[in-house]
Amino acid sequence: MSRIVVAGMPASGHINPSVPVVGELVRRDIQVTYYATEQFRDTVERTGAEFRAYPEGTLSSEDIAEATRSGSSVAVVTRALAATDSLVPFLLADLRDKPPAAIAFDSNAIWGYMAAAMLGLPKISLMTTVMLGAKDIKVLTAREWAHFLRVMLPDVPSVIAARRRLLRRFGKQYYPPAPTLPMRGDVTIFPVPRELQSANARIDRSCHFVGPTFDPAVRGGGLDPELAAHVDGRDPLVLVSLGTLHAGSEAFFRTCFEVLGELPARVLLSVGTHTDPARLGPPPANTLARTSVPQLDVLRRAALFVTHGGMNSALEGLANGVPLVVLPQQVEQLVIGRAVADRGAGIVLRHNVSDRPVPPAELRAAVQRALADPTMRTAAKAMAARFGEGGGAAAAADVIQKLLADSR
Repeated sequence: MSRIVVAGMPASGHINPSVPVVGELVRRDIQVTYYATEQFRDTVERTGAEFRAYPEGTLSSEDIAEATRSGSSVAVVTRALAATDSLVPFLLADLRDKPPAAIAFDSNAIWGYMAAAMLGLPKISLMTTVMLGAKDIKVLTAREWAHFLRVMLPDVPSVIAARRRLLRRFGKQYYPPAPTLPMRGDVTIFPVPRELQSANARIDRSCHFVGPTFDPAVRGGGLDPELAAHVDGRDPLVLVSLGTLHAGSEAFFRTCFEVLGELPARVLLSVGTHTDPARLGPPPANTLARTSVPQLDVLRRAALFVTHGGMNSALEGLANGVPLVVLPQQVEQLVIGRAVADRGAGIVLRHNVSDRPVPPAELRAAVQRALADPTMRTAAKAMAARFGEGGGAAAAADVIQKLLADSR
């Protein structure tokens, strides 16, 4: 029986797309050992895979969220490089005596790539979103570029220093080739529809776009009585969530109270762990604010999704035929939002990319337009109908099995 190891990035948006693939591999009698943080033990073990915890203090979902909320993509890289210094020796000590047939790694988990290189094992990259290229970066306005550089440049020296430490300690030959992130492998699996990937010279025959892999049976959490009473009503349901890594400000959610509370709709705000719903004040009669909600269960009932445009959230909304109002917080989400809008299934309000609040009148107008325009829901359903063309988790497992067979 073959065995592979997965080196995960401890964040829900990175772990969740890989779990159905792991489950499919286990069903095919491939042993999987999945490395992540304790937060994800139950999620991993439900697939039948063996769970192994990263050492406490190396990297956590809160570390990633804090770096992400800084607005600097370089800050996230700095955290990943610091973790790599500890996690490469940890993985080598665990795997050297009984190496697996291959190592799969999140496309940002540098420690997984380096451990595979040092052990001479096949590399499987799990890419959780599209791969950005020069063409994608050109969508930024001058104001957005200025903000991007202002928050990024202070973190550049620490990234350079962290990279130098890794090269001195482990050797340049084991470090991912430039551009380092996101990393490709001998095979690279994208749980993304091919149509959302723009032209990019790094996309080659080793890249496999299998489409969405999420499994509602695994992630559906069910609705408690209060939530069920709110979402199962006559008026259309609008879900507002900026994801698990980005924190919407209290000011933003109060704006939602102001501009959405007047609409003939039921509004559900998922405000995240960094906002206390009680601090927002009394919600309008049509609005319920929660720290978190079972997103897949809610989206099956939703008429509209106001989202940051992260790949997982965007795909989950579209898979349920739900149009999107996208409030991107970073370049990747702007690119995703524009791709959805180009297909008629979304509207993009890009103010946050240049660190400006979304004007209340524009948020209200976008929500009203999306609720009133049936062509947007038709476009979302058309996209959903194409999602299965890539084969999903089963196709990803096929790619991995072929790599294992070819590597014997």
